[in-house]
Amino acid sequence: MWMLEYGSEFIPALKYKYVKKRIQKQKIKKYVLVGTDKMPVHRESLFEGRCSMMLPDSLIDMEVTDGIVGYRSLQSPQIIKAATNGNAVLTFSLLPKAEAGMEAMDVSDRLEKLRQDMEKKWKQDVYYGTGEVQAGELKVSWMDLKSFCEKGNIYSFIFLFDINGDIVLGNFYCHFQHYAIWKPVIPKLLATLEYK
Repeated sequence: MWMLEYGSEFIPALKYKYVKKRIQKQKIKKYVLVGTDKMPVHRESLFEGRCSMMLPDSLIDMEVTDGIVGYRSLQSPQIIKAATNGNAVLTFSLLPKAEAGMEAMDVSDRLEKLRQDMEKKWKQDVYYGTGEVQAGELKVSWMDLKSFCEKGNIYSFIFLFDINGDIVLGNFYCHFQHYAIWKPVIPKLLATLEYK
């Protein structure tokens, strides 16, 4: 009786734990597990070769016009990668040179300030956690959250890292119902970051 009553919640939770453990053990070489699918990956050069990381082949450059339509201002991210099926987007932006009072801040402190600013502005968002990924000598700080919009709920995985004095702001987002598939994958991809 217990399984019948709670089965619809119990089985997906076990499946998520299994996939998460499998992804955590995986070394990214030729493919990455996204859910139960094997997606081929390639090393993508970012910001004119200043850094690179492994990305699934299904994330391709978004057309400039689509990027402008998707953002509220003309200051859209410099790099926008969208999944070919339209279910996920990954963006990268170089932040303006050091803002007053933030020059000496570590990326984890800058991310915490960003989180606090976002919580003040968008009170309805649900913030889950923060953490760090080590990519060689490069430290990547991250946070994840659930946002609400007119087209449904969005899962965001926001991250910051420093490349030779410039801060990169990254944002992965997808429909909320896909977060369990993507959440364990993004830190694995970030662990492949390299800078020149």
